[in-house]
Formats: sequence, structure tokens, C-alpha cells
Amino acid sequence: MAQGTNLVWDWLPNTLGLTEVPWWWVIAMLLVGALLIIAAWRLGEGMGSPLEGFHFDVGPSRAIAALSVALATLIFGGVLGPEAPLIVVGTVIGGLVTRKQSPQVQQMAMALGGIAAISTILGNPFVAAFFVLEFAALGAMPRQVLIPMFIAIGSSYLVLTGIGPFAGLGEVELAVPGITAVDQLTFADLGVGVVVALVAGVAVLLSRTVGYATLRASKKRPVVTIIGAALVIGALATISMIAFDQPYDVVPFSGETAMPSLIAETSVVAVIFIALAKAVAYGVSLGGGYRGGPIFPSTFIGVAVAVCIGLLLPSVSMSALIVTGIAASCAAMLKLPFSSGLLAVVLGAGAGLIVTPMAIIGAIVGVLLRLAYDRSTGHGVPTPAPASAS
Repeated sequence: MAQGTNLVWDWLPNTLGLTEVPWWWVIAMLLVGALLIIAAWRLGEGMGSPLEGFHFDVGPSRAIAALSVALATLIFGGVLGPEAPLIVVGTVIGGLVTRKQSPQVQQMAMALGGIAAISTILGNPFVAAFFVLEFAALGAMPRQVLIPMFIAIGSSYLVLTGIGPFAGLGEVELAVPGITAVDQLTFADLGVGVVVALVAGVAVLLSRTVGYATLRASKKRPVVTIIGAALVIGALATISMIAFDQPYDVVPFSGETAMPSLIAETSVVAVIFIALAKAVAYGVSLGGGYRGGPIFPSTFIGVAVAVCIGLLLPSVSMSALIVTGIAASCAAMLKLPFSSGLLAVVLGAGAGLIVTPMAIIGAIVGVLLRLAYDRSTGHGVPTPAPASAS
């Protein structure tokens, strides 16, 4: 995926004599990605919508279709994360290894492979373990699989770190760059943190609302919808580049590479636009036929809200607000408050563990907003289980 992204956004523009990526290139590549996804639909059923959560049911027969759509999404600027295709790689490997076993054994192997795969990108095995524990606590998976999944998570981490004479692939540095250490929290940090959590949670729920509306349109006219989604993302990216002098990757993509420029931004108006544009682009990606993970774009929105409010209130710790925003946005999207809180602490490692209460505040506010949203809209879909009760 990284090589494909470099090819499309670095090597090819440079080869054509472009010193930087222009706005029209962003729109063109988004449209190319949409056309590739339309072509990939002919390969068969892939993975389900990211609005439904994580998918651990993609077996070998659906691998080509699922990965083709996911790669076209991630390489060409769809606003989704890389965790979903990694899960597919894991489930496919699990399915292949146990292809001659019973359906129950194969399903378990696919779940173990998917969990092991996602733990590699989260950068910390205990974040993945928290996801598993929360699945079990919600009744989405049986407790009997906890130990096998914990072993799978630990094994996947050894693949990164290596063991003995065998070098690993390299640890994933997941921490958000630009976050500074916090010496002491204040009452103002806690109070403003609640505001950040509320705004971040609402922003992500706006994305879900846009996503559901786009999904309804996609079921009727999938080709028109995904091309329209590409044009929406491209138009928002163009405005951010021309009107606010932002890098081309601020609105498209999942947001990891644009975090440093976002945190360094000093214009409140620019950050407000970036947050709204990302929320809308995320929404049309969730429901428009793109395929990828739901985690990282939501963290970007949380950071954008925190930066905006931090610029308005410079006396409050920006780092503490960023941790709060990440926890709230993830909890509002995933409905997994414990995992979201821990992920926020890991991503905000530069602030230190002293900001842990801010992550807890954000996670609680985010999940409460999501529960209220589900009740009012009727969109409360249970998180898909990595393994069935059987």
C-alpha cells in the first residue's frame, strides 16, 4: 500500500514535472480510485461497510474483491484507515490454513488471524487486547476465545520486534507527533476537555449521519454515488488547498500523515474548515462504497477539534485536549469506550500518563453521545463479532 501511495502521489507527479501535487491531481486521482473500485465490484462480494464496524468474516473466496476495493480506497485518497484490509489479510490466512477443517475451526482461525493483523498497526498489543476484552464484555464473542486471541496478539507483536537471531519487521510508532509533555492538569483542562469531547463526538456522529445518507443512495445507484463521493472529497480538498494553503493530504486519506501540519496550524478558521471538511469526507467514504477502517479518520477529527479549541483558549493544555478529542471521537465512532481511552493515551504518549483522566472523560462523553444517537436514529448496529458463540 505504501509503495502504491508513493507511486501515485510522489513518483508520478515528479515524473510529469509537477513540483507539488496540484488540486486537479487530487480530484483526478480520486476519480481514478472510484473507477477502480467500480471495476473491482465485478470480482464479487468483498467486505461490508465500515459503518457496521470490523469485519472478521472475509474468507479466501472474497479476498481479491475485498483487498482490491480497499487498496483503491487507501491509495487514491478515500477517507478510511488501513486496519480493515489488514484484518482481511489475517482472516484470509486463517481461512487458508484451516480450509480443510470444520466451519467452526475455520471461523476461529479467521478471527485469530484478523485480531493478530490489526494488532500490528495499533502499535501496542494491549490496545488490541482491550478491543478483544470489550468485544467479550459486550457479548459479541465468547470468553473461551480470549486466551487464544491474547496469544495471537503476542505472537503478532513478536513479528514486529523479532526474537533471537530473527529480525522483526520493525515496531509501529503510533504516537501523534507534535504533542508536548503535560506537567500538571488544571480544573480548566478538565472543564474545557468536556467541551472538546462533546464537539468531537458530535463531529464524528455528523460523519455517521452523512455516511448513512450516502449508504442509502449507494444502494440505489452505487456507481453514481461513489463518483459523487470522490468529487465531494476532491472539492473539499481543493478548497482547503487554495483557500487555506493546506497540504493535499489534509482532507483525503485517513489523516495520519497530515497530523503534524494540523497540530502546527495557527488559523482557527482554517482548522474549523478542516474539521468540517474531514467529517463530511469521512461520511461520504463510510457510506459511498469505499472500504477501509473506521479508526484513524475519527482520531484526526478529534485532534482537529482539540486544536481549534486550544487555539481559542491558549491557556489550556493543547496536549491534554488532543488526548480528550481522540478518545471522544473514537468512542463515538466505535462504541468501545475502554479501547478508545487506551488508544488515546497511546497516541498521546508525548503528553505522559498524567493525561489519562482526560482520555477517560473523552471516552465516556463519546460513548454516551453514541448511545443517545443510536436511540434517536435507530441506527444502533451491534459491533460485529470476531467469533460466534459457537
